[in-house]
Amino acid sequence: MKNITKITIAVTALLLSVNISVAQESYIHCGTNEAMKKIFDEHPEMYQQFLQDEIRLAAEDKAAAANNYKDQEKVAATIYTIPIVFHVIEQGGTENISDAQIYDEVRILNNDYRKLNSDTTAIVPSFRTIAADIQIQFRLAQKDPNGNCTNGIDRVYSSLTNNADDNSKLNDWPRNKYLNVWTVKTISSSGVAGYAYLPQGAVSAVDGVIILSSYIGSIGTGSVGTSRALTHEIGHFLNLQHTWGNTNNPGVACGDDNVTDTPHTMGHTSCLLTDAVCVPPTIENVQNYMEYAYCSNMFTAGQRTRMRSALTSNTAQRSSLWTTANLAATGVSTPAVLCQADFETNNTNNIICAGNSIQFTDISWNGNPTSWSWTFPGGTPATSTDSTPVVTYNTAGVYNVSLSVSNQSGTVSATKNSYIRVNPSSAMFTGSIYSEGFETGGAIPNANWQVINGQSLGSAWAQTSTAAATGTKSAMLTNVAADDGYLDELIGPSINMDSISLTSPQLTFKVAYAQRSTTTNDLLKVYVSTNCGIGWIQRYASLGSSLATAPVNTGNFVPTASQWVTKTISLNNYTTATNLFFKFQFTSNGGNNIYIDDINIAGQPIGAGIDEFANNLDFNVFPNPADENTIIRFNLIEKEKVTIKIMDVVGREIAAIANGELNSGMHQYSVADNTQLSSGVYFVTLTAGSRSFTKKLIVK
Repeated sequence: MKNITKITIAVTALLLSVNISVAQESYIHCGTNEAMKKIFDEHPEMYQQFLQDEIRLAAEDKAAAANNYKDQEKVAATIYTIPIVFHVIEQGGTENISDAQIYDEVRILNNDYRKLNSDTTAIVPSFRTIAADIQIQFRLAQKDPNGNCTNGIDRVYSSLTNNADDNSKLNDWPRNKYLNVWTVKTISSSGVAGYAYLPQGAVSAVDGVIILSSYIGSIGTGSVGTSRALTHEIGHFLNLQHTWGNTNNPGVACGDDNVTDTPHTMGHTSCLLTDAVCVPPTIENVQNYMEYAYCSNMFTAGQRTRMRSALTSNTAQRSSLWTTANLAATGVSTPAVLCQADFETNNTNNIICAGNSIQFTDISWNGNPTSWSWTFPGGTPATSTDSTPVVTYNTAGVYNVSLSVSNQSGTVSATKNSYIRVNPSSAMFTGSIYSEGFETGGAIPNANWQVINGQSLGSAWAQTSTAAATGTKSAMLTNVAADDGYLDELIGPSINMDSISLTSPQLTFKVAYAQRSTTTNDLLKVYVSTNCGIGWIQRYASLGSSLATAPVNTGNFVPTASQWVTKTISLNNYTTATNLFFKFQFTSNGGNNIYIDDINIAGQPIGAGIDEFANNLDFNVFPNPADENTIIRFNLIEKEKVTIKIMDVVGREIAAIANGELNSGMHQYSVADNTQLSSGVYFVTLTAGSRSFTKKLIVK
């Protein structure tokens, strides 16, 4: 919370809440006038300073008007750039507006302040000659106060987005560097859409604009009719009053804003373009952005003088915003300051076969580089000055890539470690049956085994002597304290299956795993690849209780000898593969440690039972003997046609549980929901594609 006295000198408002409409738009105002009265009552010296400033500004404006603002037009040849930051105060609702909606609002601001808005053609003839290009432009900050890269949009999660006031102006950035805009869901004063402070009395931590999120941009939750609200509010930020003067009550009495070329007016809440109430026959400037009418489309030359005067004054540090040093510090200078070097490739996972090529593309942030310097260890070429170089890697390995980019603002650099993974184009193992017990070869990763760590600095697959199915070592992933959703991979060497000539080849491995509670659902998948690991095909998946080989363990799981289970995966479709890779992929979900050992690629064992082949489906019926909670559960590696039947001991069909095509993934069916079984022995038959598996079911 901020406990800051609101020091302000002028009323700031948006649009009056009256039932006027264009395309059924209606508008609301702000309640700043009441707040300002309180400040003036508490600080009469501030009010006196405000009056003195207004006398001076009025005299300067009359002198400029007498010269038809010609001198000011010459001065206005300089375009002032203002870095702007949007602080989106949100709780995950519609107030969390999109980046695109904010970009749209910045476009509208720049059109309005540069007189590039298309509706200038609708300006009434008597004001066309004084409608002014203010020659002020706004750019979203590209560096934050700490010099870090930003897109100029700062999202802050807070309940203060509701009934917002100055205390909701969270995470303000220094006002001498940025124009702060806070967007919120609702504002505390009834009927208020936003407010800003004039420079004479703005307090640093709350200086800027607070505005309803629905009044930003013309897309998303915004609308065309309300999209000029921020144009109006920034006018106040730059020391403009309402055209009828220092009140929030249009239509009450004729008033003046101390700008000569804006006629006296009562202020308007509807678009009466021929209105001449105050000084007939002078038509009033209903289309002015500082009006409350819904057809605003212009500032005047006199307003330009007043706003640019605010930007050259030290008051509230407005004169610091557009300096060359500040534009560089906030990343919005011309040429734009290079904020961060970055690059990508045309390969989704940056894995290629040895001898193949990959293309790199510069995607450095903010500024437009004019020169590039690449370094490619292990690649050909090893260096490049192109913006999109193509590099060939002839030797298997894992390689870093570095890039330095430059323009007139300077140079920035980036290195991505272990960025390119080059796998061998020919098999690492050929002519013999493959086996791995992690007893030799040293710590992993090593020449045979690659590790991809999804936790960055967290635990990864590693060789361990804590437990083993055979021997003294295995591969282990410490998962007992891992965060949910991390994905860790253990990638094995490539095998020439064609040279082994196996009958019904299989990949077998032993696994040991425990849940930490009955609700944890860690997931183990096994994939194979025939194109150097560029693309992978899932061959096995098991999660949660199906994966568990031991009881729930809330401590640090270390398996006993009896808590290892053999899993078998058919490789029948890969008998002729000359460079077959395989990998284990584990996704954490609150469970415990997992161990893998005794990996083998061999032919079909003699006398193998049907349940062994069912392992890669995790086909199970439990609890068994049956009760009202018994389910049939299985995992599909790929989309297949599936039938499930319950048969009695003489082969008669008792129930058809499923018959149709199912997507890959885990499936389960309740026995009780599909049939009522009397006491006896039954068989559950699962057919997936051309394979059939059977489980015995006992009903007591």
